[in-house]
Amino acid sequence: MQMSSQHPVIIVGAGLAGLCCARELHRRNIPCLLLDAHDQPGGRVRTEVVDGFRLDLGFQVLQTAYPEAQQQLNYKALQLRSFFPGALIRTGGRFVEMADPWRRPSRLFATLFNGIGSFADRLRLARLRWTV
Repeated sequence: MQMSSQHPVIIVGAGLAGLCCARELHRRNIPCLLLDAHDQPGGRVRTEVVDGFRLDLGFQVLQTAYPEAQQQLNYKALQLRSFFPGALIRTGGRFVEMADPWRRPSRLFATLFNGIGSFADRLRLARLRWTV
């Protein structure tokens, strides 16, 4: 089927790329139809609230230094928040912290002595950290 300027563009997927594509086509007055399998846009960047808890449904990390992201997204309107790298791990009926001591030096001892993994595991992580 040959497309003409009268036919709308069909965009499959209302994730970040699909939404940016639809916005660019709209700016150029090109008709388009945006389709998605879900009832809400966002693709893998979605959060649902269940019983008062926010559940991230996918990838939620945004590298704000990307030039295309800076051009396409309004960071202020998104109300972005930074977070400390690491995790709370539930084990033995309690939460223990696993932090990146290179980025959070104050959490070095809490991470070293949290009981997660072996000394050899920590050496492997350190070696990996230096090579990445």
